[in-house]
Amino acid sequence: MGEAIKNTGNEAVKRWHEKMPRFFYWIVVVACFIGGLALSINTAITLAGGTPHEWWSDLYPYIIGASAGAIFIAKFTVAGGYKDIDPNKVLQGENLLKRDAEQPNMSDVETQQPDTNENG
Repeated sequence: MGEAIKNTGNEAVKRWHEKMPRFFYWIVVVACFIGGLALSINTAITLAGGTPHEWWSDLYPYIIGASAGAIFIAKFTVAGGYKDIDPNKVLQGENLLKRDAEQPNMSDVETQQPDTNENG
């Protein structure tokens, strides 16, 4: 059990440091900006001796939490994946099998037979 936990931790650290897709990189940038802006507004109000409005006190934790959640999820998204799959192999269930040359690939239009009905 300890080895499984260690492997999970290593996988999490590896994913955190991997290259992200560009879309998720921009999610991290925007979420950091929104969360940082909310944090700085709340800090400035508090340090100035003011009292934030009730709506801000209700909304502030959600802004920080949503930003942190978006950053956390986006950072664990790793680029790549489909490029490593061999086109001569097919995925059947959980097993990667060699493509059978005798069997037609039903994704090709020319190998599909038209539906025919003798009655019309």
